[in-house]
Amino acid sequence: MSPFNLLSPSHIIVCIMCFVAIVYIPKYFKNSTDTAKLLLSYSIIFLMLINQGMDFYREGYLDEWKLGLPLHLCDFASLAGALYLLTKKREFFLFAFFFGIAGGTMSILTPDVIYGFPHVPYIQNEIGHLLIILTVSYGIIIDNQRPYLKDCHRVLIFASFLLAIMYLVNYLLGPPANYWYLAEKPIGDNITSFMRPEPFHVIDLYALAVILVYLMYLPYYLKDRSKQ
Repeated sequence: MSPFNLLSPSHIIVCIMCFVAIVYIPKYFKNSTDTAKLLLSYSIIFLMLINQGMDFYREGYLDEWKLGLPLHLCDFASLAGALYLLTKKREFFLFAFFFGIAGGTMSILTPDVIYGFPHVPYIQNEIGHLLIILTVSYGIIIDNQRPYLKDCHRVLIFASFLLAIMYLVNYLLGPPANYWYLAEKPIGDNITSFMRPEPFHVIDLYALAVILVYLMYLPYYLKDRSKQ
């Protein structure tokens, strides 16, 4: 099995396939019947549940139960996306939008794995984060959802509250728990490689999250300004 390489042809092809699916699956269903859209929603949720189950089995059962709990930020975004598909409540869409797209995109491009394709953890990582962003593109393309500037502030305040809770969770669980990567940087080639050593990487991660939230809103801001 070859070690993961960011620039390997297989990884580049997988990334392209993921982003094509994220955009064109909802486009395909946009003018479909409500029954077809509901079937798509349930299919996404079903695959999310399978992915979460595989996560717990691979990391929590085969390795260490403290590693398999669904407490990473992408797990929260996955839950928010699934709840949005079930309830169509805008609050769930917003959380999935800001943290599902940002975290999911980085996880697809720079997965937290040792080996690349066709290693099972790699494939599972790519599909799992694809599904998170797919719930968001469903909301944008099919349901015409979108964020507003005030939503950026609200989501960051809520995420900051969750961040404090996750510090406590990691402390209570003890090593090797590392949810939200607050104790240590994730393994592999990823953006945290350019950040300061632990624990100062958390400050860099938080600053990056703030920047990404407002950058993700920027296209909507520019679009609204152009209409005025």
